[in-house]
Amino acid sequence: MTARRTALTAAYWSAVLLLAAAVSLAAALPFTGPAASAVGVIACGAVCLIGIACAPNPTPRKDDRA
Repeated sequence: MTARRTALTAAYWSAVLLLAAAVSLAAALPFTGPAASAVGVIACGAVCLIGIACAPNPTPRKDDRA
C-alpha cells in the first residue's frame, strides 16, 4: 500500500470515528442514566457499521503483493 493510500485510509477512519463520537453524544442528550449510555453506544455502533459498509476497498495493485 502506498503512503498516499495509507493516509487516505487513516483520514477516512478518523472522520468516521469522530462522527461516531459526535453522534453518540447527540443521541444521548434526551436521556439520562443507563438509557443515555445505551443509546449512545447503539448510535456509535450504527455509525461504525455504516463506516465499515462504505469503506473504500481499493483493488489490489501489482506492488501490493507481499
